[in-house]
Amino acid sequence: MTLPTGALEKILDAIYERLPRVRRVSSYCLPRNIRGKSVAALTKLREKGLSLVYIGCWNKGSVMILIGLGGKSLSTQHALHSASLCNEVQPEYLSLLTVSFPRGKARVEEGYSNLFADASSQSSFEEVSVMKSLEEIRVFLNAIDIPRDGKTIFRSDHASNYLVLKGRLGRDKDRLLTELQSVLDGDDTNIRPEWSRGL
Repeated sequence: MTLPTGALEKILDAIYERLPRVRRVSSYCLPRNIRGKSVAALTKLREKGLSLVYIGCWNKGSVMILIGLGGKSLSTQHALHSASLCNEVQPEYLSLLTVSFPRGKARVEEGYSNLFADASSQSSFEEVSVMKSLEEIRVFLNAIDIPRDGKTIFRSDHASNYLVLKGRLGRDKDRLLTELQSVLDGDDTNIRPEWSRGL
């Protein structure tokens, strides 16, 4: 979304021309990436096939949560606050990703220590383990309050995730929690190994 609208239109045209079976094109961006784009330009991109744009945590019915962002010490708090946000928004689409460090942890650790500069006991970022990240998802899902007839599509199938979970909230919430609890209880058959996280 940092590119000029005309360039994005050409890219979208090429995608749909050369990959005719593509069903959805989406993009991550920051608010500043689209600040200079008019409503007409954004509408044109939508018409060209850009169907979803993730801005920060929420955009037009889509929510993306980054599991493990609070580190070990803030894992539960992060899960509960994220669930509270989702309960308020009642999104159409909710996806989970898991924190990873393809360029190393130094920048995250530095930012984390600056955040807690006055609290020396909490001055370092401690990455959550695989099981702690799954426990964070369990806390998050338990705190989600979406009606059983709600149509929120839930996905935890990004390459960064250790466990693939898919369904609709709240129709499938109990099933998702059961699948998750099975892994937490020791069945690691479906855990994605570190080498295959594709990042």
